[in-house]
Amino acid sequence: MVKPMFELPPLPDDLPWTMPGYLLLDGVSASNLAQRLLPWDNPAYCLYRGSRWQELSDISPYLISLKGAHDPLLAYYQENAALEWGYLLFSEVDALMLCQHWRRLLTVEHPSGIELMPRIADPAVIHQLLGLAQKAQTARWFGPIEHVCLPDSLQATWHLHARPDHAAPDSADTYRLTDQELTALGGVEFRCSVFGLSDHLHTYFPEFMASYPVREHLRYAQQVAQEAYRQGFTSEQEITLYANVLGYLAGQPLADHPDIVELLTVSTAQSPLKRLQRAAELAQSRAADPQGNRL
Repeated sequence: MVKPMFELPPLPDDLPWTMPGYLLLDGVSASNLAQRLLPWDNPAYCLYRGSRWQELSDISPYLISLKGAHDPLLAYYQENAALEWGYLLFSEVDALMLCQHWRRLLTVEHPSGIELMPRIADPAVIHQLLGLAQKAQTARWFGPIEHVCLPDSLQATWHLHARPDHAAPDSADTYRLTDQELTALGGVEFRCSVFGLSDHLHTYFPEFMASYPVREHLRYAQQVAQEAYRQGFTSEQEITLYANVLGYLAGQPLADHPDIVELLTVSTAQSPLKRLQRAAELAQSRAADPQGNRL
């Protein structure tokens, strides 16, 4: 996504602005992040600086201090919140202590012992991890952070997380992902595929997508991806081809095309990918010649 197709609702009214607020922004989602921040004089901290990833600073997460609820930088962030560049957090500790917390989480361990780098500034990632921490009544992932406000453009809303009042202390050791966390992060990967699918549909089937309200575009892409999964099509290529079938038919009921339905629903000696490729070819031919003979 290059620009947001819509704006999220305003930030919640009850955010705890009595304590210092910060943005944690993702250098992968917000390209050229350091340059984007130049118009504002807010203190900004590159989390990769001084680390073994310093040479990758152009894609580093940044922690930015805010000047309150009416900070112009916060207004800019809200205008682009649907792009999910990062999220808002509140803490009584200073920025240097927050940087120390986040830098400690730049790498974690897979249960197999492999080192991983979670996208800690990605709202979808941290939403899952903080949600599990809240259920477990632990300060895991929260550390010294008391409140977090995350954008969700798929649901067109904001999610709020608060560190449990009597949370178990945060571990000082390197985090080792739990099975629950791995499962949750797998859901984030599926969510990312939904965004990619939405972009694909906008690029190749703009007229068809224009028939849906803008706020429903991502949800439609999610529905298509879930339908594909239920039919056993799980790779990115298969899901894209499944979406192509629907895009070419442009809202025509699948039931009007029983040969395509059979390709989508009946397992044969052909691989799922081959069946999808044939279904997409048939749908494309009917889009080009709606009154023509069935192939």
